[in-house]
Amino acid sequence: MHEETGTETTALSALEQRQQLLSHHVRMVARKLSHALFVFGAQGGLGKSRTVLKTLEAEGVEPVLINSHITPLALYSTLYQYKEDFVIFADDVDSIFGSMAHLGLLRSALWGTPRVVTYGSSQLPSELPPRFETTSRFIFAANVIPKKNDAFKAVLSRCDIFELSATNEEVLELMRCISAKGFRDLTPDDCQMVIDYIGENSDDRQISVRLLAPSLRKLQYARAEGLDWRMLVKSQLQTLGRKPLATRRLDTKSNDRRILEEALARHPESTQEQQSYWCSKTGKSRASFYRTLSRHNDD
Repeated sequence: MHEETGTETTALSALEQRQQLLSHHVRMVARKLSHALFVFGAQGGLGKSRTVLKTLEAEGVEPVLINSHITPLALYSTLYQYKEDFVIFADDVDSIFGSMAHLGLLRSALWGTPRVVTYGSSQLPSELPPRFETTSRFIFAANVIPKKNDAFKAVLSRCDIFELSATNEEVLELMRCISAKGFRDLTPDDCQMVIDYIGENSDDRQISVRLLAPSLRKLQYARAEGLDWRMLVKSQLQTLGRKPLATRRLDTKSNDRRILEEALARHPESTQEQQSYWCSKTGKSRASFYRTLSRHNDD
């Protein structure tokens, strides 16, 4: 997304800092300081796969990518084919973490000195040996960690673990950084207007950075067609999944209200200073401040 908008930022957002920390974990795998990394996060669009692939590329490592359905035998064959000093990246293949056959292979590939993988079956092709040693490293990217699965726990215990997650406000913060210099023919103020609208109308929806570019393109289209762009963006917001109850954090409106109360307490005599403080803390526009202030005064 940074490349698409042409934005260069010096101050990293909270989510970018988390992505940067993930990059360090990936580098450790690339540099043979760790032989396995498990990255998870239920939210899509936070950059798990992109960060892994981009970091490996920077390290001069071309991973062996597994990103679709794979049978136990096919997995065994892949592990054998790339058994010497490769980085194998299983990206969003969550189904393998619920299969005892897959987990048994992964458990063997991740543990031992040496690490020996075996496959005992009459279906084993003649060109594959029943056992081999592996020196390859592994990166797994998944949405969730399976619960109540001891075989999976055995695999997980052999990996470094990293969770990439973000609050809606942190996602919005990254959107602001990405679009700080505009998007195509849209000005930074245009982008900020759309991002503010997303924040104010996401409620308990779980937003992702993937929402930004399509929403900005909807503004472009609506202007060309003489339509209300809000109608198009809101229809997209309504299709988003809701945040899990167990992981809901401070929502955007509550956060805006809390910062407004801080601004009122700090600068009780000056609306201009209240607005300046609020905008600097939230990263939102002057118009958003006055909408929040109006709602506060109406309560």
